[in-house]
Amino acid sequence: MNLQLSSDRFITASNAISFVRLLLAVPVVVTLMREQYAVAFVLCWIGAFTDWLDGYVARRTGTVSEWGKIIDPVADKVLVGSVVLVLLTKGLLPLWFVAAVITRDVIIMIGASLARRRVQVILPSLMSGKLAVSAIALTGVVSMIDQGPVRDWLIVTSCAVMAVSLWQYTMRLHGLLR
Repeated sequence: MNLQLSSDRFITASNAISFVRLLLAVPVVVTLMREQYAVAFVLCWIGAFTDWLDGYVARRTGTVSEWGKIIDPVADKVLVGSVVLVLLTKGLLPLWFVAAVITRDVIIMIGASLARRRVQVILPSLMSGKLAVSAIALTGVVSMIDQGPVRDWLIVTSCAVMAVSLWQYTMRLHGLLR
């Protein structure tokens, strides 16, 4: 398992970028509710870019932090969860898919909490988790403009990537708790 050394610093450039992504959930939800899909589309892509950028900045500047390991996935879950819930209310995503997204996130958060309590470790995100968030985000963005086979294919693909990432998170947690 590749666990990078990290500090307990809170104020870092990468954490600020993650925090911006967290705050971005508000204008994304507002624009989606107003059916300003072009603006929401751009804001979602900005959110996706910040997800890549925060990790890049943290690694590049040597400022990986325990706080960042918390803020980054929380920002992901808040932004993605907000988007899929609003798209559900607009009839653009099916309930079962949104339930799968939310359930996966809840399971991962419970596992992270368990790891923190049992072995005093804040686990970094896995690449499969980042890919799952990206697949879900792409599905949400595409669902704003397409309700046909492309969206449906992305839903299936997202579910497959979510299943792989949940399996990997589960195996990592199992290995830590043994």
